Amino acid sequence: MAVKSRKKSKQKNTKKTELKPGILIGAIAAVLVIAVIVSSVVITKTYKRTPQTVYDFGKEIAQGIDVSEHNGDIDWNSVADEFDFAFIRVGYRGYGNGTVYEDKTAKKNMKAAQKAGIPFGVYFYTQAVNEDEAEEEADFVMNIIKHYDLSLPVIIDFEYPADDNGYHTGRLADSNLSAEENTAVVNAFCDRVRKKGYIAGIYASSSVFYYNFNAKNIDRDTVLWAADYNDNVTFEIDYDIWQYSRTGQADSVSSKYVDLNYWYSEQQKG
Repeated sequence: MAVKSRKKSKQKNTKKTELKPGILIGAIAAVLVIAVIVSSVVITKTYKRTPQTVYDFGKEIAQGIDVSEHNGDIDWNSVADEFDFAFIRVGYRGYGNGTVYEDKTAKKNMKAAQKAGIPFGVYFYTQAVNEDEAEEEADFVMNIIKHYDLSLPVIIDFEYPADDNGYHTGRLADSNLSAEENTAVVNAFCDRVRKKGYIAGIYASSSVFYYNFNAKNIDRDTVLWAADYNDNVTFEIDYDIWQYSRTGQADSVSSKYVDLNYWYSEQQKG
């Protein structure tokens, strides 16, 4: 909710002030200096990294979906005809009690996706508030996926749940971790994943990437997956995958909506 600031009333000054040329030039120079300083601060927020090429889709723009038990029954043969890739949720940590759960459809979806021949990766919805919990989540994922043939990354899904009024809630939000601490958490998950021979990645909204992580401390070989439902990714961040819609539709998925994503080359990102 926007809060209007109070302003004290002032008497109107009707006397005109004439600026001398020297003063005017000095004022303009000062404004330009401030503009340069501000722009340099903004530029330092952006962190460029080498784009991660983990799979050759044979095209510059690949389209995919991400699914969980909430998407119901899925015809994976049709998914393979309609899309280029998929991400399957394997589990999540409860944002209340912090218990780790397996997604009810994870194994069924991985088995069917593998049989259909569509490239797929997996993701885990985190509520880890420290590095130990992040490693616990990574180990949980490793234990589930070890019997399946993944060709795409293992992703930690970093989100702040919202209540009915739109306010952040849950153990992760309540922990009030700093950007450095958040970055340490996701790096701990990704390091654990890489040690097992998998490609690691992070999913978050573009605003979370911008404000809640220290981008320069995210490992350079980590795949970044940004969610942003505007015409373009709103915040100036580096990313590999763009989740551009949460209200997509597909005949192959029984739920009303399904998340849609682009995975595309550096030149296409512009």
